[in-house]
Amino acid sequence: MKNNVLKGLLASVYAMILLMVLISNFTSRTSESWRFFYAFTQQSNIIVLIWLVLFSVNVFSPKRFKFVTNKTLMVAITTYISITFFIVTFILEPFYLGKFSPASSTGELFLHNLTPIVMWIYFFTVKTKDDLPLKKTPLVLIYPLIYVILNLIIGYTVTYEDGSMAFAYGFTNPNNYGNIFMFIIAIIGLVIVFSLFSISLSKLKKWIDTNI
Repeated sequence: MKNNVLKGLLASVYAMILLMVLISNFTSRTSESWRFFYAFTQQSNIIVLIWLVLFSVNVFSPKRFKFVTNKTLMVAITTYISITFFIVTFILEPFYLGKFSPASSTGELFLHNLTPIVMWIYFFTVKTKDDLPLKKTPLVLIYPLIYVILNLIIGYTVTYEDGSMAFAYGFTNPNNYGNIFMFIIAIIGLVIVFSLFSISLSKLKKWIDTNI
């Protein structure tokens, strides 16, 4: 019981810190504020923020939000914030910045690095009672796929203030691949990688819940 209370308190503390970081990130934008909500980074962090708040409430009022420890939900949220971490760490920073700089700013540190770590900790320490069939696990990627589709629609129909096409990220812009087929191959590759990742998360979670 004390362990759960501590987890609840820490979840609420980090949620408040994350909320302040997100608000600061939003208010610091002098133009095109809508791009804050357009970025997958902010979306995945907001999802984690909501989960942390509901989890902390659930600790002190167990019957209020029982679904927060649903295995499917936890695998999905952990996968989303992990996508944020891995895409930034292994694609955006190496190819677009040429370096890995997790502490370049407070927002960078929290949104791309600390939030994934916090969610991983809760994912592996909060027990779930239900199960997630492995064949259904890749379905948690429906949300990221919808995000990519909407990104394509917005990118081809909207422009930023500087006149460039409104793609959220360079790697989600098909024009940066030379042709649409290379873009499709890249997206399929990411889907396969994160499908395997979500399956591994689900299997590892089941083993931990059963044996620890």
